[in-house]
Amino acid sequence: MHCGKDDCFVIEGKLALPYQYFAGRTGSKFLIALRDEKKIKGVKCEKCNKIFVPPKTNCEKCFSNISNNWIELKNTGKVTGFTIIRYAEPHQPVKPPYILGMILLDGADTPFPHIVKGIPLSKMKTGVKVSAVFAKKTTSSIMDIDHFKVIEDKKSIEIGYTYEELEIGMSASFTKTISESDVYLFAGISGDFNPMHLNEEFAKKTPFGTRIAHGALPQSLIAPVLGMKLPGLGTVAIEINTRFRAPTYFGDTITATGEITEKIEKKKWVRMNLTWTNQRDELVADGTALVIPPVRIENL
Repeated sequence: MHCGKDDCFVIEGKLALPYQYFAGRTGSKFLIALRDEKKIKGVKCEKCNKIFVPPKTNCEKCFSNISNNWIELKNTGKVTGFTIIRYAEPHQPVKPPYILGMILLDGADTPFPHIVKGIPLSKMKTGVKVSAVFAKKTTSSIMDIDHFKVIEDKKSIEIGYTYEELEIGMSASFTKTISESDVYLFAGISGDFNPMHLNEEFAKKTPFGTRIAHGALPQSLIAPVLGMKLPGLGTVAIEINTRFRAPTYFGDTITATGEITEKIEKKKWVRMNLTWTNQRDELVADGTALVIPPVRIENL
């Protein structure tokens, strides 16, 4: 005991105060389901078509008694809001810092607060998907859900047009100017060092009067059309037929174009007409292709 002021005495001590708390009939069912079944249950107002978690005895909108309209919910949901607890207080479930998020379970209309783990504090954001992790040892409280773990949002891989999305008449093009460097690089890649492409003195004596690009070089410009544009990412070409119509000279600008001409329903393949033209709109080559369009696989 000490004297703070002349007329004020402060007595320090401790009180033991046993107590019991009744969670209510509705709250009790909710906690018992967590403890004994590891299930998260809510109640549904049929009149307002809303599902409340944690459950309420009465709908907060129409005040109907909904305490018997139990519904089991998924253990997954998303975080609609959060705060980061950085200071320590007595009786905190975990040691700070930690994330306290508002969890909206899939199918529910009301969020409730709980601990979120599995993501750096600096990376936390609203909208992340979470899954409940139940405690190994029950406490007969909301902490029978130990925490909510952030789960990866596996997005579908970006792909081009699927068979169903393709229509006859759709077309796409790719344009590139063929340089001397392109020809030399292609010679190195293909191993084709034909003097028709690399030796100017030799080429002067041929009917062309100068070097020409490898035929397969402008032909290869159809690859970005099929693989990147139409059908696009994920396409597999199983057949390409080409007929060369005119030479490609150094400095020519070639446009490769593919057009859908047939859909083969039985195999889900498509056939395409191919053309290669230069800057004078002259036909350099034409042909056909048979390709397998990509297939969309969700959550791959």
